[in-house]
This record gives sequence, structure tokens and C-alpha cells, in this order.
Amino acid sequence: MGFSIKELTYKGKYLIYLSEQELTGPWFSFKLEGKGIGTIPVILKNIEPTPIYNMVNTRKGTAISRITLDFNITEYLKKLVRENIIKSVPLQKKEFVRVYKDIFNPPQVPYISTFFTMKNISDFAMKDFSMYFVFDFDINGLDGFDNDLSGYDEENDIIYQYDNTGLHGGFSPISKSTNYQTCLTRDFIINQNNLNLSNTLYKDPGEVLSALQIEFKTLEPNQSFQTAIVISGGFSKEELIENIKNGKNNAMKHLSQVNRTIKSKQRNLQEEAFIKINKQQAEDCD
Repeated sequence: MGFSIKELTYKGKYLIYLSEQELTGPWFSFKLEGKGIGTIPVILKNIEPTPIYNMVNTRKGTAISRITLDFNITEYLKKLVRENIIKSVPLQKKEFVRVYKDIFNPPQVPYISTFFTMKNISDFAMKDFSMYFVFDFDINGLDGFDNDLSGYDEENDIIYQYDNTGLHGGFSPISKSTNYQTCLTRDFIINQNNLNLSNTLYKDPGEVLSALQIEFKTLEPNQSFQTAIVISGGFSKEELIENIKNGKNNAMKHLSQVNRTIKSKQRNLQEEAFIKINKQQAEDCD
């Protein structure tokens, strides 16, 4: 459960086709810190099994889709106990971090904008918080997934991949990235010994992955972090950059709309069907 792009095309040409789900979306790293638990390092991929991610509700429209889910801290700590990583931790109540995803995909525009809002509704601080955007582009699908080149436009904070046909696929956040990296997909690593992207580009053609990182330091209880990314394509680097710049300008106009909806009662009300699914999955995992 989480967020992943299965396929993505630009004017009929594949940008993402056979990528693994966990390599097409956001990752998070931070240290949970508070009374009773001390300091516990956390790395979350965009796809995590229930009960680690609990679905709250979802709304799908023709141009806008909204997903609300919770990172279930209580179940995550239980998982660490089962894996003998930590000792049993008594919690007074269930603890969560809420994640809102708002996807704008209107017709007749050459980009997709996705907003991510993470609200710490737990009693713990989230120290050294980083968000990573990871995309394993398959430029031209099966005809070109393993001969991609890559680049990073520092001026516009756009990371991208392309092949010898000139087709480009790339993305950029509305918040300035702190680190970037392209590498062979098989070599991509985020773990407790390697939490920062390398600020390097893979120089040769290959099955390449692109990633950007935003460091936000600390999320205290009741604090929020919000950003958005714009994904697009182009038949040249110049076309790609223009599309993404236009997409970012458009995304900024939607910030107030996104903020209104994440504060609404309806957005934060858990659907009955998901209550049953989350409960069943949690019981099965015990």
C-alpha cells in the first residue's frame, strides 16, 4: 500500500513501463524520538505492506485524485520487535503520521503534479527528516529501457533521463532539492549507512534510475511538511524543461486548494471498508 506509478507515457511514448513499484515514488527517512522509545531510525519506501501503511480514504476523479493514508508507528515498532531489532516497547496509545497525496492529472497538459503533505500526528519527534523522489524511467519502454542516459539541470532543479531518440523524461519538486543522483537501478541504495544521495550522475548508457532528496531537519508533533513534484516528458531537453517549469508554476496555484482539502473533515474520515481491511491485515500480521 502506498503510491507508485505503474506506467507513464508522453504523447504515446513510454517514460515508465517495467519499473519495480518501489522505484517509482517517494521514500522517507527520519529518526523517531521521544519518551519511552528513545531514538529509532526509520526508512520507508513508497510501497509498504499493511499494517505499516493504513489506508484512510481515497477519491479518484478525471483530473484530480486524492489519497490519505497513515504510517502506523505502533505496527512499525511491533515489526521491529518481531525482527529482534528493538525490545518490546509499551505505548499508551496508537501512534500515526498522516500522509496526504493529491494528484493533478488534467487532460491536455503535458505534465502530472503530485502534492505530498506529511503531518506528524504522533507524540514523537521526527528528527533528520528527508524525503526522496525515486523514478526508474524506461525511456521508450521495451525498446530502450536499458540504454538511457541521464542529466541534472541545476538551474531549474530538474533531473532527467533520455536516449538516442531524443525522448526525455524527468521531474522536479517545488521545494529546492538538497541532493541528487542517477545510477544503475541495481546500484541504488538508501539505508542507515547511506542516507544522502551522492550528487553524481551515471555517465554511460544503461538501465538508469533518477532520484532527488529534500532534507527538512525535524518534524515536531503537529508539524507538517509539504511539497509537490512535477513529472513530464519532451522530445528534447528544452521541451522537457519548459513543460516542467510550466507545471511547477501551475502547481503553486493549487497549494491553497490542497491545503483546504487536507484540513477538511471528509478528508480525514476513515472509510469503513478500509477500517476492516487495516484491522484484518494487522491481526494477520500478529
